[in-house]
Formats: sequence, C-alpha cells, structure tokens
Amino acid sequence: MCGIFCLIGSEDLCDSYKKQIINRRGPNAKAELQIDNVTFAGYVLWQQGSKLCPQPLQSEHIVLIMNGDIYSYDEENLSDTEWLIKKISECKTDSEILTLFTKTEGPFSIVFFNKKTKDLYFCRDKYGRNSLIIERSRNAWRILSTSYYKRSTSVRICELPPLGLYKLNIKIPTQWNLFPWSILKTDDVLSQLKTLNNFFEIKILLRNDINLDEKIINGRGNGSFDFYDLCNNFTCSMEYIFVDLLNNKQLKTALKYFSQLLEDSVKERVIKTVKYCRNCVKKQTTCHHSKIAILFSGGIDCSILAVLTDKYVSQHDTIDLINVAFENATSDSNDWNVPDRQSAKSSLNELQKICPARKWNFIEVNVSKNELAFFLHRHIKHLIYPLCTVLDESIGCAFWFASRGEGICNGEFYDSPARVAIVGSGADELFGGYTRHRNAYSRCKKNEEKQIVVRTELERDWKRISSRNLARDDRIIADNGKTVRAPYIEEKLVNYVRSLSPGQRCCFLLEQGIGDKLFLRLYGYQLGLTSSAFFKKKAIQFGSKVANRKQNAKDQSKYLKF
Repeated sequence: MCGIFCLIGSEDLCDSYKKQIINRRGPNAKAELQIDNVTFAGYVLWQQGSKLCPQPLQSEHIVLIMNGDIYSYDEENLSDTEWLIKKISECKTDSEILTLFTKTEGPFSIVFFNKKTKDLYFCRDKYGRNSLIIERSRNAWRILSTSYYKRSTSVRICELPPLGLYKLNIKIPTQWNLFPWSILKTDDVLSQLKTLNNFFEIKILLRNDINLDEKIINGRGNGSFDFYDLCNNFTCSMEYIFVDLLNNKQLKTALKYFSQLLEDSVKERVIKTVKYCRNCVKKQTTCHHSKIAILFSGGIDCSILAVLTDKYVSQHDTIDLINVAFENATSDSNDWNVPDRQSAKSSLNELQKICPARKWNFIEVNVSKNELAFFLHRHIKHLIYPLCTVLDESIGCAFWFASRGEGICNGEFYDSPARVAIVGSGADELFGGYTRHRNAYSRCKKNEEKQIVVRTELERDWKRISSRNLARDDRIIADNGKTVRAPYIEEKLVNYVRSLSPGQRCCFLLEQGIGDKLFLRLYGYQLGLTSSAFFKKKAIQFGSKVANRKQNAKDQSKYLKF
C-alpha cells in the first residue's frame, strides 16, 4: 500500500502536514517531483516486484503515482507500478488507455500525467477499494490518499467517487472529462457528477464508456437451488439442516465453483508480497516472522479466510490473528472478554484442529479509554476525514488499533511485523449479513415481494460500499504500514455472487446467525468450521465494545465537527 500526493498550483503549510500523514502509508521509499505547476509525491510500501520501486515513476512522457495492487499481469520481476507505466506509455490515444483498463484487475488508485499534452488522469478502481481524495482551495487542487482534518471554509474536500477514469488539463483544471465504468448505470453516474459539479464548481463532460472485459463482467450459471424451497419443511436441528443442504447437487456445484474463486483470490493476495516482514525488509534477510495478519473477530468471514490463507503461507512462517477489545466506556473495569474476544478464541481452537501444523500468533489488542481518546483526537480523526459520523469514528478506531497490531501474545507484548492485513470486507454486503436485510424480508408478505426487496437492499449496500466503508478502511489500515487486502472483493468472485439470487445467498426463514450469509456459512462448515458457521453476526463496533449502542451511528462525531 502506498501514499500518493498530487498538487496543481501553489503549496501551503498544510501540505506538509498532509505529507507527514501520507508518509506513514509508505515507509520504504519516498520522493517528490515537480513538472510545470504540478507536484507529485509518492510514499512506497514495497509489496510486488523483485526490487523496491520508488515513486513517482517516469517514462519519456508519463509520470505515474499509484496506490494499491494490480493482479492481472504475469511479469514477475516487475512491480505492478513498473508494469503499468510501461503499458500506459505504449498507449497513443485515450481509447488505447481505456482498453488497457479493461484488463486491469485489483484494488488501486492511480494518478498519471502526460508531460506532452499536460493532461492529468486519475481514478479509483471500479469497486472503490482504495482511497483517493480531491481537494480544492483558492490557489490549488490536490489529489491524495489521505487528508488532514482542519476546520476551514476555504477548502472543499470529498472522496472521489469511483465512477471511471477522470481527465483534466492542468491549464484548465475546472474542466474535467469522465470515461465511466460501463458497469454503472448512467443515472447513477449523472447524479454523482451533478453533485461533484456543484460542490467544486466545475464542469465534467461524460465521455464514452470503458468497456470492461466480458469475462470479468459475466457471472456463471447459478443452478436451480433455492434455500427457501430447501429449508421450508425442515424441523430438525440446525446442524442437521446444514448436512442435508450440503447433499443438494446444485448447491454443491455452486459451492465448488465459489471455492475455486475464493481460493484463487486469497492466493493472489497472500503470495504477491515481498518475502520479508516489516523488521527484516531493509536487510532483505530470510525470515520466518509473520508477513500476513488477519483482522480476526472469530466470525465466519475471517475464519474462512484464515483457513485458506494457511494453504498459501510457508509452514515455516507464523500468521498473526489480531483481535481488538476496548475498555468499557461507562465503567472502570478492565474486562477484555468482549464478544469478539470470546468468538475469536473459540474459532482459534477450530483453526488449530483444521491446520495443526501452523503456528498462529493470537494477538490480544486491549485499548483503554484514555488511549482511545488520545489517538482519536491526535491522529485517527485525520484518517477518518472527510467522513464524520459516530459510526465512522467507532469502526475507524477499531480497525486502526487492530491493524497497528500491538498487544499480548502468549502472555508477552507482541508488535505484529506483518505488512499485509487480510480483512473480510464485502461478505455482509454480498451474502446478506446485515440486520437490515432480514428486516427488508420481514416487511413484505408475499414471497416474490420479499425476494425483490431483499435484492434491492443487497444492491443498495453494494453500490455504497466504497463510500461507506472501503476508502475509510484503506486510509485507516494503511496508516500502520500495512496493505489491506479483501479477498471477498475480487472481480470474478463478486460477479459470480451477484449473479446468484437472494434466495441462493441467504435465507431468513432460518434464525439469526444461520440464515444470514447462509451460502457462506455452508462453505465454512465444509471447511471444518463447524462452530464458527453458527456464530451470530456482530458489527465490529459492538463486538469489540468500542461503541455504545445508545449512540446514534449517523450523528456527527464530536472529534470531527466542522
């Protein structure tokens, strides 16, 4: 994960603060470059390629800064940044650039500049997995990974919507072009463009679509099984229901195909990283310390990822499982046995049985009230910004302390040296894991209406995952020098799951903790997670006790008042 900074116009004192924060994302190399009135800065966390590749990267006429990972290339000795600038430099027209992006898979935010034409291009990948922020002040435009919270009416700031590839000429920075990802509906694009136009007082012209590779867009045939038909007459225990369901031929076929997609996704995100931990990367000496950490609540999402991660990490290496708990805000007791700690310990026991040769480092991160308030006020609020709700605050704090990885392991202090953080993001949105999905089902009386309203709710959640979750989580986790990788949000896997009907992903005839994410729970049960498969979904802010249920999640955080 890297930090990127692009400034059009004059620099001010605030930029130095922003660069200090962005620098934490890329501890392995940093550099700056100025061309005309544009300043580029890159801060690199080395993950791909046989050698460290500093940024900004230049070819004869292209300057590139990139944050993220590209998986759709086969040149092992090149970093993804080197591969991308090579490909962009070969493009002669916008059409050729767009064709290049049809074949580009992975989470990324990119800024590149054509020195000849003075055109600046920038984008987030189509799922918006990585952060990219746009700022406009009186004398400057900024495009950057992470901003800096400062009460000011003179700076306009927002997360860049991941609508497609944006283009502007630095001589006229108020006139933009957008080449939209063709998977988005025109109405969605136009609505968000109108908001951007009004907010920044600019004009954005909508250009021809980027036609994404059909192999990526299209899902696979989803078979004829339906959980509501299969579960309608069950009267036995939940465990026997799982056994019976797993005997269904069409369901077994679907689970097998899903398994292939998810394993491939985990494999890419585990093996495409430098074989050194944070402490050994400068010396580049062989080590068996943890390179991979899993943010581990013990729920079915992360437990599945732990089982699959074990397959692709050397048996000589440890894997860190990081679990976070917060001190009760309304008492002085130090009871760290919060719900997520309990479920994590239970799931750890299952992992040790399924993967007996693996050494798991179970890290208990315990955060006091004073420590929480100190870091939230001094630092974390800048990473959450420009989001500002109580929900953003609580989830942001939970992810920041977890990804920092400082806690107790086997009775001793442990500071995780991992440089990749595996997260279960996307599972709830894809498989119907939120209470609102069950509530949507309950609102309707007729079965057909129930399925329609659940699908609508699932689609709504998926469309807003980039603005509600992913950009914020990228800023939070990358701040600790770790690359966040979310195996459930992989192009082929996402398109397959979204091709399934709601009745093939979840079943609200069954109780909470079973019917929600039923497809995923069945997959986990197959892997041997016979206890974790029945754990109820707990939002991280409540499972870790960082949030008070009496708070209104949509209220503005007192630390981020404008």
